Amino acid sequence: MKWFHSFRAKLILTVFPVVAGIMIATLVLAEWKFMASYRKLFEEQFDSQISSYSSAKKKRSETLSKVLDKIAKQPEVLAAIGRKDFGEAGRMLRSQLETLTHERILNDVAGALRPAGGVPLHLPQTPAGRMNGGDKDKEKEKDKDKDRDGDKDPPGARLPLSQMPYVALIDPEGQFLVSPKKGVSGGRDLLPPLRSKESATSAEFRRKSGKMQWLGGRKLEDILKEQEVGYLRVEYGDDSRNEQVREVFITPLREPESGKFLGAILFGLPLQVLAEKVLYEQTKHSDLGEIMSGVWVEEGLVSTTIPKDERDIVAAYIADSIRHTQKTQRDMAVSIHGERHQIYYRVLNPGSPFPLAAQVNLYPLVAMEHELAELRRSVGVLGVISLLIALLAVLYISRGLSGPISEIVSGTHQIEHGNFDVRVPVRSQNELGRLAASFNEMAAGLALQEKYRSVLNAVADRTVAEQLITQSGTLGGEIRHVTMLFCDIRGFTALTENMPPTDVIDLLNEHMTALTDVAYQHGGIVDKFVGDLIMVLFGAPMSTGEDAVRAVQCALSMLEVRRNLNEVSKHTLEVGIGLATGSVVAGCMGSEQRLSYTVLGHRVNLASRLCSIAQAGEIIMDGETYADAQSFIHAEPMPPMQLKGISEAVNPWRVVGVAANDE
Repeated sequence: MKWFHSFRAKLILTVFPVVAGIMIATLVLAEWKFMASYRKLFEEQFDSQISSYSSAKKKRSETLSKVLDKIAKQPEVLAAIGRKDFGEAGRMLRSQLETLTHERILNDVAGALRPAGGVPLHLPQTPAGRMNGGDKDKEKEKDKDKDRDGDKDPPGARLPLSQMPYVALIDPEGQFLVSPKKGVSGGRDLLPPLRSKESATSAEFRRKSGKMQWLGGRKLEDILKEQEVGYLRVEYGDDSRNEQVREVFITPLREPESGKFLGAILFGLPLQVLAEKVLYEQTKHSDLGEIMSGVWVEEGLVSTTIPKDERDIVAAYIADSIRHTQKTQRDMAVSIHGERHQIYYRVLNPGSPFPLAAQVNLYPLVAMEHELAELRRSVGVLGVISLLIALLAVLYISRGLSGPISEIVSGTHQIEHGNFDVRVPVRSQNELGRLAASFNEMAAGLALQEKYRSVLNAVADRTVAEQLITQSGTLGGEIRHVTMLFCDIRGFTALTENMPPTDVIDLLNEHMTALTDVAYQHGGIVDKFVGDLIMVLFGAPMSTGEDAVRAVQCALSMLEVRRNLNEVSKHTLEVGIGLATGSVVAGCMGSEQRLSYTVLGHRVNLASRLCSIAQAGEIIMDGETYADAQSFIHAEPMPPMQLKGISEAVNPWRVVGVAANDE
């Protein structure tokens, strides 16, 4: 353990943390830069996807909105709906919406194949579904209706199941309108139903009664002031793994003249996946890992690249984030199956009455953590080499320094423990030699100062001594409000006239030592010892604000300490105590060669006279002391009396006890 206190050890323990700190700081900075670059790469990919999506959505929405608004204003359609002939309205809307669907799908596919930013994008076909439930029997029923009507399938009917649109009419109350029953002229659904089942959360659009759930208790007319666009997650076919996101347009229907609200057309098309597979394939074999994408809607995640067993986990993280932070855009690091991943999401329809939807990017951090591990290993190896080099340099340099420095350190510890006589050898004339000589001079000076301090503390009160040292050996005279305590032994002369001088001194030293301790315990300053009398000051050279109370407490403690000493001491002594409070002159008085801190004034003489009339075990005080300390004690007035050296009669008080409410 001694080696750890050596200069060489301290030098090593100083240099090593510096080198290690530099290495750690370099590693932290490198990791931060690496992670920032990594994050920036994926943020740029995400922003690119969002920009592409926003541009495509804006273009698609503008085109579809205009066409749907135009269809919603056709007089024949409005007239059929006005007379509640929904079958007729469905036939008029059928061909127009199927044609619109066919054209929209072709345009989306063509747009997906065009190069965007120099990168050819192929938007993969994703599974689709519908919102209206259906089964094979109903589908056959519709096929029979078509055969009876002799209509040919429109272009939209030849679309694959995943691309079939969802179309419905909604009445002013928000109810989904059902086609006329079989046998009624012209009875058929607006479009053939999909072989699908609704996702559990698609009830956001339709309760069991057929009402749009997102309305709540509101009327459709009150919130559908203009066309609204939202998103819906649906499943299609017999395989529950087939999911798709639908972009849904709800267009209000109003009478052209009166503006009466008649209901709405609901038209939903599959949302083309935002180059998910292209981005995934481009990044799958990169050093940084693959980027997976999807769309979060109705608290579920639809994706062609994110594994099925991870979608529910990612969806739960996003739902929890949106629910608790209310943020429409965020990135977060999460754990999926024990591996860290980064999630980016941005809400596509903030503030919409539809269920919220968000574009999501997910990428694993395994590759990044692997790179960081390699970086840490490299920096660690470099750090070990640097530490070894630093160790060799320290050992070489410390050979000529450790000896003299160790001696000075040892001498410093000796001085710290009060040994001011310690000296260190001066071995050379260089800086270390001059340092050793200066150390010896310092030790000699400290030894002399300690002697002065010991003598000063022995001949003056320690508080006064500290004041003298702090103020360069002088305390100027000043007027202070002070409480003086005089304590004198009763019958001391008769007791000691036949005692040997040494016994007298021993008796006084025992008595004065005990009373001095009591004075210090109560914050008093021992002014002087005069024979068998001790004089204690409260309020000079510093005041506590409760000087009179402290003086009375000190007087009571002195009586108690004296009684205890009488039980064990060889000689029994009785004391009387006098207290007086007032303004006095306080300061160092005497000559240039000999100074003594004391107080002078009329109240000092009064305290001395009150002490002289106090009987054994009594505490006599003046009126001013009683006025300052009456909340602490019980006292009784004494008859006015004329004291020696005091021109006016004095009204003293005798202490009889401590107030009951004081501790």
